[in-house]
Amino acid sequence: MPTPNVVVVLADQMRRDAMSAAGDANQRTPHLDALAARGTRFTAASSTYPACVPFRFSLISGQYAHSRNVPALGYRISPAERTLGEAVAEAGHATAWIGKWHLYSAYGVSGGLTLSQAARSPIPASHRRGWQYWQGFELRNDFYDSWVFDGDAPSPRRLPGHQTDALFDLALDYIDARPVGRPFFLVLSIEAPHPPFMATPEHLARVRARGPWQPRPNTDIGAIRFFPPEWHSPDGPAGAIDPEDPASVARVFGTNMQAYAAMVEQIDDNMGRLDTALRTAGIRDETVVVFLSDHGELAGSHGQLGKAQPWEESAGIPLIVAGPGIAAGRCCGLPVNTEDLFPTLLGLAGGRPDPALPGLDLAPMLRGGPVPARDGVLLQFVTETRPGRGYYDETWRAIRTRRHKYGVLGDRRGARPWFLYDLEADPYELDDLLAQPGNEALARDLHGRLARLLHETGDDFAIAPAFGHPGQGCVAA
Repeated sequence: MPTPNVVVVLADQMRRDAMSAAGDANQRTPHLDALAARGTRFTAASSTYPACVPFRFSLISGQYAHSRNVPALGYRISPAERTLGEAVAEAGHATAWIGKWHLYSAYGVSGGLTLSQAARSPIPASHRRGWQYWQGFELRNDFYDSWVFDGDAPSPRRLPGHQTDALFDLALDYIDARPVGRPFFLVLSIEAPHPPFMATPEHLARVRARGPWQPRPNTDIGAIRFFPPEWHSPDGPAGAIDPEDPASVARVFGTNMQAYAAMVEQIDDNMGRLDTALRTAGIRDETVVVFLSDHGELAGSHGQLGKAQPWEESAGIPLIVAGPGIAAGRCCGLPVNTEDLFPTLLGLAGGRPDPALPGLDLAPMLRGGPVPARDGVLLQFVTETRPGRGYYDETWRAIRTRRHKYGVLGDRRGARPWFLYDLEADPYELDDLLAQPGNEALARDLHGRLARLLHETGDDFAIAPAFGHPGQGCVAA
């Protein structure tokens, strides 16, 4: 089989279930559904560290964020890191990056850049190594005021219209003018459906015509206590929010989530354009298409908004792989996480992943090989540098298996047992088994497995003694 092209479409803040194929009644995603039907959809894919920056660090480097103490926001990747782009180029592919980078700016921390400054600040070639074709930017979070740098150009150019459509346009242009004589590896990194909730009028009207947004069973709007800044914006589809007024909260919440659904459907329409472009170019059967997101969106589940939590709505991500040799119409329940992406994408491109990388190369399985044996995957929140934000004083680790999720929460004195869920019996994580008698043996087993996973991955996160297991890495008060 000839070495395939690879197109990776990376969405931002799209939760795993936000597709009609995954059962979301709010969504109409025929093109993503069709991609899943002709490929493999992972039903237990997770963002190891569910925040934009650490996900991108692990995607690009293949390493766990704890190995570099990557914070939730504000990190500049070292030019010494060996990147996914370099590894794929060494395997013989032309490489291209289009869209959001988010691994150079100190945006969001003391002395950092504003969003507008970050959007118009160039990323030097030393810090984006491996990407031969570059139409990128740090971040923007304004879908009608987005800018990209063309290679090493000192100044950016403004994208026309809505960012999602414009970035897909750039990707289709690249496919039309693709290098001759060798396969290509293209990453298209879009910001949607990350807030602010800026859908096109067409897509918003389409969603609104179907009626109110339908929340998940674990949604608790009345319990929401933290509203990200974009929820206060008078420029949003619902106008400004008064956090002290339940009626205002309910109105803005429902309207914003309709806009979120509309942004997902705009992505889906563009996935249809991508499929048409590959067909027209005569390379659809020679191209692997991967669709995924960096983390999810809580959307009121557990009384919370945004990300950074271990719950499925935050950590769960869509992951679809389709193309030549990929098993079609398959749903795979193997737990996978961010660190699996570097070796898998490299494997799909015909490269040989470094065995020292911590993740699994899933390419052989995707092409019909056996499902790897795996005990579970690590979920984590490493560090928060912004005072007043969640997990500034204490952070968490968790293990996610096919059936269970167990987590601990604490600081350097030792994290304590936090939750235990049976995801098969309780997919919305409403029934904490730690609070009930009779689950001590299960908790003991999962606590031990989490401790072993931390040891195996070189994570020195401190855990207090629990369920007969000794503590590890604790610092005296």
